[in-house]
Amino acid sequence: MIKNYAIIDALEIHWPGGLIAITGETGAGKSIMIGALQFVLGARADNKVLRNPEEKCIVEVTFNDLDLIKPKIFDLLDGENPDQIIIRREILPNGKSRSFLNDSPILVSQLNLLAPYLINIHQQFDHLDILEEDVQMDILDNFTGCKDLLANYQTIYKSYKTLQIQKKQLLESQQKSQAEMDFLQFQLSELEQANLKPNEYAVLEEELSLATKSGEVIKNAGHVAQILNEEKGISEQLLQCLQLLKPVRINPILNESYERIDQLRTEIKDIGDELERLNEHTEMSPEQINQMQERLDLINRLLKKHRLQTDHELIELMAQTRSKIQSFTDLEDQIIDCENQIKLVSEDLKKSSQALSAKRKSKISELEKSATDLLRSLGMEFAQFKIELNAKQEFTESGIDEIDFLFSANKGSTVKPIKNQASGGELSRLNLVLKSLVARKSQLATMIFDEIDTGVSGQVALQMGNILKDMSGNQQIITITHSAQVASRAAHHFYVYKDSSKTITNTRMKKIEKQDRTIEIAKMLSGDPPTDSALKNASELIALN
Repeated sequence: MIKNYAIIDALEIHWPGGLIAITGETGAGKSIMIGALQFVLGARADNKVLRNPEEKCIVEVTFNDLDLIKPKIFDLLDGENPDQIIIRREILPNGKSRSFLNDSPILVSQLNLLAPYLINIHQQFDHLDILEEDVQMDILDNFTGCKDLLANYQTIYKSYKTLQIQKKQLLESQQKSQAEMDFLQFQLSELEQANLKPNEYAVLEEELSLATKSGEVIKNAGHVAQILNEEKGISEQLLQCLQLLKPVRINPILNESYERIDQLRTEIKDIGDELERLNEHTEMSPEQINQMQERLDLINRLLKKHRLQTDHELIELMAQTRSKIQSFTDLEDQIIDCENQIKLVSEDLKKSSQALSAKRKSKISELEKSATDLLRSLGMEFAQFKIELNAKQEFTESGIDEIDFLFSANKGSTVKPIKNQASGGELSRLNLVLKSLVARKSQLATMIFDEIDTGVSGQVALQMGNILKDMSGNQQIITITHSAQVASRAAHHFYVYKDSSKTITNTRMKKIEKQDRTIEIAKMLSGDPPTDSALKNASELIALN
């Protein structure tokens, strides 16, 4: 179903099986229908295709008979197993599009993955694709039926490439970090030689401050110690107080006073003892003071160098530096481990590529002979077709093989790569031949050929029609054609035309049969109205079908 697309206001088509021919005048809208089909299957489009810019465009296509492809599209359908696939795509007047699969929203990227399993569209000049190596390899792989082998190989190849990228990144990290590694090792050595201890800086500052004022400390602290502990000092006087209160502890106030004075005397005596001990250890030699100053200077230099505030941060920096150096050692281990993994995957990849290559080579002769025979039936009496398969030096996504299609159309000529040898018409015929051979082995339900017969006529066109008819024995084939010979081979014939009113033109399509079909094919042979000889010729062509 197509609504509001280009010059199509509304068009609904029910396609039968077998070979379907679509004919009509140039510009009637045949290729527009192909464009609509490509759009619904995920091609880009914008609101310029809207016939009425104020209404949305809808294109919907239904696929039946899915049994052969269900296993291949199972994952793409999120595990569902439908007997019918309905794809609908819309373009709104603002240019936004949305897509649906069986009425559930679907991303365009998902459509692009699904579409190749449902339909293949071959348009005019698509035969130039056959010059590309990946297209040639795809043709061989489809003919030989080694898609499963290729899928297995590509899974291993993906792991192989991932490991190679990982190794490259590790080596780059190692190279970039080598200079940093040298610096970190120097930095760690310097910090380790400093032999830092927690809170050392604060202790040194305190001791050095004490040492630089040792004279004043000894004098003042000693004097205080004497006041507290000497004969008739504070401690002695508090003892006398205790002796006076001890016999009169007859009420809570006196008892509490006694206990508080006792505690106070104990505390004062301890203070005096500590000050006396401080005096004994305060005085330091000049050598000791110098050593402490040098140590403090070293820590200050390290703090300034690394822009830190405390010796604790220096110790933390040393631990971090050790960790970074260890990470570089781990990096080397990771590189070795990655290399070992690459070696193992390479062995699997080699075995898989060899199996893939052997399968390809096993069918080359059959494809060469079948293609050559069909080319000769298309009027290329001296055609030769060969496939050259050589081993590459490196693994690629398609295997270890390098492919080249070789061709010659003239008697006595040697085969050469088709890009140097074949003309446009020859390439078109070769492409049809190869697609027909692949189609016999494929499980694709529908193929569309848009003017594949351009530039051929007569017996060659008739044989081209026979090839399409032969293909339709296994799948639905739709061909848009200007060739009476090709159209005569079809099991079903649709005619596309323009229906114009005073204000607007619409594309219409109708199925033609029996006498109407004879007249239409006769018009293609001679013009409108057809001649008697053209009508006779058309009848004979249809009778041969």
